[in-house]
Amino acid sequence: MLSIWSSFADLPDPRTGNAQRHNLLDVLTIALTATICGAESCVAFADFARDREALFRDFLALPGGLPSHDTFSRLFRLLDPAAFAACFDQFLDVLG
Repeated sequence: MLSIWSSFADLPDPRTGNAQRHNLLDVLTIALTATICGAESCVAFADFARDREALFRDFLALPGGLPSHDTFSRLFRLLDPAAFAACFDQFLDVLG
């Protein structure tokens, strides 16, 4: 998981105030893991996290608890697509 954290470390967090109660890298790690396992929606990301909460708590901080489907949805609406794509390309390069 270190490669996802290093690849996305410079991704600007567009959230402000109370919307930052979840760590950006925690939310992205859950979403990426869920996607690899077949999740295709924000609801599925949240369900995946809830079903594997003990596993995620082993290596994520989760200071605000598990993100809800609304949290995933808001975050992905706000993220700069070009910045996200650049970080994701860097992540794939590290894997490859």
